[in-house]
Amino acid sequence: MSDLRQVCVFFFILSIPFLLGYLVNWGVYHWINLRRRTATPGKQVPPDLPVIFPVLGHTVQFLFDGTAFVKNATTYWGQLTCVRISLLFNGIYLFQEPEAVAAIWRHPFLSSPIFIYTVGLRYLFGMKEKAIETYAADDSGPYRRPHWKSNVAPHNRVDFLTHESLMHGLSGPGLAPTFQRFQAVLGREVERLPIQNQWVEMPDLLQFFRNHVGRAVLTSLFGSALPDTNPTFMDNLWKFDAATPWLAKRVSRLIYPEGYRVRDQLLGQIQSWYRYAREHFDQSLLFADGDGDPFWGSGMMRERQKFILKIDNQDDASLASTDLGLILSDTVCRTSTSDFSVSMEKLLRKDLLQSVYAETLRLYVQSYVTRCSPHEPVEVANWYLPQNEVSMVSSYVAHMNDAIWNTHNGAHPATRFWADRFLIDANDASSGPLRPDPENTKRDSKGKSPCEPRFSLQGLEGSWIPYGGGFGACPGRLLAKRIILFTCALFVTQFEIDVKTRDFTMDSSGFGLGTQKPKEKIVFAIRRRESKT
Repeated sequence: MSDLRQVCVFFFILSIPFLLGYLVNWGVYHWINLRRRTATPGKQVPPDLPVIFPVLGHTVQFLFDGTAFVKNATTYWGQLTCVRISLLFNGIYLFQEPEAVAAIWRHPFLSSPIFIYTVGLRYLFGMKEKAIETYAADDSGPYRRPHWKSNVAPHNRVDFLTHESLMHGLSGPGLAPTFQRFQAVLGREVERLPIQNQWVEMPDLLQFFRNHVGRAVLTSLFGSALPDTNPTFMDNLWKFDAATPWLAKRVSRLIYPEGYRVRDQLLGQIQSWYRYAREHFDQSLLFADGDGDPFWGSGMMRERQKFILKIDNQDDASLASTDLGLILSDTVCRTSTSDFSVSMEKLLRKDLLQSVYAETLRLYVQSYVTRCSPHEPVEVANWYLPQNEVSMVSSYVAHMNDAIWNTHNGAHPATRFWADRFLIDANDASSGPLRPDPENTKRDSKGKSPCEPRFSLQGLEGSWIPYGGGFGACPGRLLAKRIILFTCALFVTQFEIDVKTRDFTMDSSGFGLGTQKPKEKIVFAIRRRESKT
């Protein structure tokens, strides 16, 4: 009994420094947050979120309960705030105040996603450390003119070179031909579906769209040779998508070998595609659009073969890791053609459709956006971000902020879908995405009928962020939007769909990695609409 008492006394004495440190941290945390409620708070570094065990920090909560942890950590007295959390031996600054988020998008020193590139390439896409060193060493920034303190050689400016290539291929000159190829491929996929005017029941709505829309996206960007020469590639891609939450949590290969096995298979298939495309591609095989071809798919992919392999320490294996990341993000999101045709310009002007699109992304995108200033500390609204420290913004927290979003007097909470949330009615001061405010009651109905609601994202720079923001916003956002709207228009026009599974839950196990997916299979029935003559 005395031995047990001695052990208890020993552990009590041992815990005193931890408890005292915890109490001091709580005091500092509250003092900083309360001080910010004064009229002139001044600029300061976000406070540390108190933690009992300094080394472990908040790692377990962040990795395995990110949805609740990040929202609670960045909320103080019902208002979003900014805070530093501890992850093992490192820390991350969580910025969630809408003003601070908007300031991050505007700051030229906070436009580079190179930190999250290195994390993703290392843990998700299996790049070797020697190749990652070049990415980690690039502190030149994503702009054409490098940061004046950087000494990175021009051919090693992987941040700028990658960003420039993606912008050119997904948002610039490559946008129109890539989207036109997608329309043609998806049109042919739809025509070939063995579905007539009789109802056909199918077991999984998500898999149905993956099989047809996913292949169309893959082919339009990466060419038909990739899936044709690797028949199991698409199936492996979906298996890998399911494995990414575990890989992101750095679960060991010994514990979860299947995730690593399917990743290795994909990397091998991509490198096999490289060899096949190099052997068979010829400039004369370019499509009439001047961009696409059957082997590399697009001018962007041909260009990546050139500039990435010139970067120090890069080879086919490391290039396959970067391309796997590109394929996953582009395919899993998001003159023979079908008889269906639609004007994208008309679709993009449909205010209700735009609102439904924006609301869907608001509700279901759960991604992290990271930024870092490697050369100097920077001001972020009323905060400071120290030099070479990582800032992170959660789209989920921003999208679920009840203090910002209009709920129409509680009828449409931020956690529920509301198709009209992004519509402003000139005759209704309580409409629009923002909570009604005297300063937001002015209605600009320019170009619209006074009674016609209009779509608006005004005032949401730090609150609606499914693609990030600023110079570093997702380069593929314009292509993704066109793909989503066109796909909806095509399937609604060509088919009737009856969703049988009404009650299902969404899966947040991949929190921070992108878009939620349904946990259960969604059974549905489908039939082709009869053509009107």
